[in-house]
Amino acid sequence: MISYDDKTTPLPLRGPDGKPLTRRQLRELEREMERARLREEESHGMPGAAPAALKSLSAAAEPPAVTGAQRAIGAALGRPRPKGRVAVVLAVLIVAAIVLVPVVVSRMGHGDEVAEAATEQAIAADAPIETVVEVAGRVGSVPVVSLLSPLAPATAVTTDTLITGEGRALSEGDAVLLSVSTFSGTSGANTTGTSSGVRVYRGTVDQTALGEVLADTVTGVTEGSRLVLRAPVSGQDGAVATEITVVDVLPTTASGQERAPVDGMPTVTFSADGTVALSVEGLSAPTRAAASVLVAGAGRQIDSGDVIIARYAFVNWSDSELRTSSYGATTVPGTINMSDTMAGIAQQLVDSTVGSRIVLALPADQAAGDDALAVVIDILAVAAGDSLTDATAAPTTQGPEDKGVVRVTPGPETGLRSAVGPPAGREEQ
Repeated sequence: MISYDDKTTPLPLRGPDGKPLTRRQLRELEREMERARLREEESHGMPGAAPAALKSLSAAAEPPAVTGAQRAIGAALGRPRPKGRVAVVLAVLIVAAIVLVPVVVSRMGHGDEVAEAATEQAIAADAPIETVVEVAGRVGSVPVVSLLSPLAPATAVTTDTLITGEGRALSEGDAVLLSVSTFSGTSGANTTGTSSGVRVYRGTVDQTALGEVLADTVTGVTEGSRLVLRAPVSGQDGAVATEITVVDVLPTTASGQERAPVDGMPTVTFSADGTVALSVEGLSAPTRAAASVLVAGAGRQIDSGDVIIARYAFVNWSDSELRTSSYGATTVPGTINMSDTMAGIAQQLVDSTVGSRIVLALPADQAAGDDALAVVIDILAVAAGDSLTDATAAPTTQGPEDKGVVRVTPGPETGLRSAVGPPAGREEQ
């Protein structure tokens, strides 16, 4: 046992073995020094107090070890410190609360910030087109639209020209063929409402037939162009949002690589107004169907079940009389249902491409049955499924409930029929 005569002497930090003293060893050392002091006082004439103090000091039990968890729990509950498993469980719960509650609160606040940020990210509907949307795909195909940023509700119509075509410029009263798709200005989703995601309009450039907005938009535009409109639209909940409309102004005559006429086939000539003449002079009536490509288009191939939009003209072989024609700058193109038309046409047009001009020589049994025919056809587009619409309804007619909404596109028309029907004796479907 180590004794110290000077009670002010600091406690040693190491024991006789040279190792650092533990807290328990230090407390034992303090008590030993206190006993020594009391004995010294007793030897100097204080016999009563010193033995009592020594007895009290000796009887004092070593206080139990207190863990950090016990201290925290005792302080939190204002109760005696728990021990054992209870202390461990309570410690875990308190630590979880200390850690998780701030995280939850922080995330709740962050959610509000995200909502506010999403609102702040919506940009003006008339912002520069390059900051709003990217449109991919060739003219006449279903466009692929990538919305770069959600758009705030539009208050007017904004029009941009993405592609300038090389065809004729459209004037009021001209025939027009449009491929139109609409998209949400909030999500970028295709909202056209057809299975193909596109709607094909055929009509004339006229506000009554095509609608004020669409007619004004395409007037002066060249065929082959792609336009993008941003306009206000009313949602199902009545709220006004922005609708993006992609308008492809399709050619209304064949467009592609010209080829030289083939000897022995009908001759085709065009007038300045777009009308056509077919001549079979000097040619014998055909005994089997034949076809010659005058313009090779670069569009999709025609299938046997397609409905195509086309210009066409038929001339009787026997008397050179023009039987029917849909050519002319102000004449609306017709339709041909490949599954319900003359056998010669159905056979000769399969695998031809959109944009082509083809001249046909059809014997009577491959035509209408009463005479051999000379035929010329410009294949302009394919009307897939429910995509074909005659533009005959004014879409901008507004009532008080419209609240400034501008309708860009006409509504769909049903019951369209093929203009180039089956042979004589068959009912047109």
